[in-house]
Amino acid sequence: MNLGMRKIIYRIKPLYMLAKGIMRNSGYLTYRKLYRKKRLAGTFAALQNAAVGRRCFLIGNGPSLTPDDLDRLVNEDCFASNMIFRIFDKTAWRPKYYLLIDRYAPITPEDISALDVQTVFIGDYYWKYHPIKRKDAIPLHQHYSVFSKTVEFSEDISKCIYITDTVSYGLMQIAVYMGYREIILLGFDHSYGFEKKADGKVIQTGKSNAHFYEDKDPKSIIGDMNGMTRSYEAFKKYAEAHGIIVRNATRGGKLEVFERVDFDEL
Repeated sequence: MNLGMRKIIYRIKPLYMLAKGIMRNSGYLTYRKLYRKKRLAGTFAALQNAAVGRRCFLIGNGPSLTPDDLDRLVNEDCFASNMIFRIFDKTAWRPKYYLLIDRYAPITPEDISALDVQTVFIGDYYWKYHPIKRKDAIPLHQHYSVFSKTVEFSEDISKCIYITDTVSYGLMQIAVYMGYREIILLGFDHSYGFEKKADGKVIQTGKSNAHFYEDKDPKSIIGDMNGMTRSYEAFKKYAEAHGIIVRNATRGGKLEVFERVDFDEL
């Protein structure tokens, strides 16, 4: 979808919310079929609270992410998403867990099959159109509350994960389900070349790149800053209520929802 059309949809809130709801909730039947076929009840039971008391890193794909920093996380439990594999040729580091939600991401089943990670989580909307053959791949039902005034947080990812305007919110739900009680963010720059504001307007910030790699079509990447911030605030609220420590070790960036920590001092 071109930038002009997306700007129009963003300005018409009911249309925007409906489009997102239809897109993100359409895979339920596919998910239930996969759940039975892959006998996922045991898989999720093994995942739940498997990492109680441990810490993990959630890796964002912002421009601040560097191979040198990732090299220092080789022995840490890490979650990552989307195009993170584009940095693999520059570092020995690999995440343990990988998540892909966006059906329209320029990522193929072949890319997923080649990932050198322990476990792959795939949204059922993507899986519906791009079946994944990896034995360690786990489908997740992605649920979007179309007109909800609050951002919901799933405590049972075997039923669903709630989808917002950032894939990282899915990582947060998975990490909590697995029992991690200290979660550190890295590469969460929270800034884009094109940003959608609360009133629906899309502005150009002058920032050249939204990721650690070069974006082929920067105009097609629009960060919904209000939606993303609401997601982070919802996770902070949930974490504080459940004794989970969340800190942001990103070098720079604009995400100030979580407590900042110096990565070099961790």
